[in-house]
Amino acid sequence: MKSRSLSLLALAFICLSACVLAGCPATPQAQSGIVGRWRNADGSFTVEFLPSGDCSARMRIQSREVGGPCKYTVEQDTITLHYSGMNAANGPNETATWHYTLQGDALNVSVFGNSMALQRVH
Repeated sequence: MKSRSLSLLALAFICLSACVLAGCPATPQAQSGIVGRWRNADGSFTVEFLPSGDCSARMRIQSREVGGPCKYTVEQDTITLHYSGMNAANGPNETATWHYTLQGDALNVSVFGNSMALQRVH
């Protein structure tokens, strides 16, 4: 019995070590479809979603770049971005909620009633 417990513990340790070495995330990747870098047609808006829940969103407005690092969560058809940097469009601690559809390399988002088509950057 003790030998079997040690074997199971060793197997669990090996699996965990293999996952860590392979770069497996510690949390599930429900948002994996949107992970990657995206931009609009004219390049004035870019966003990158990392598997960790971190992101970076930047937009050029009147020759000024706003945005910066953020965190995001995904629920059904909604992406919620949480900005904490001073470069956020309306100040620090801003939150934006996007409704989205994803079809292959096309991510369509609706923000504050405005729609925007984003393409995945390869």
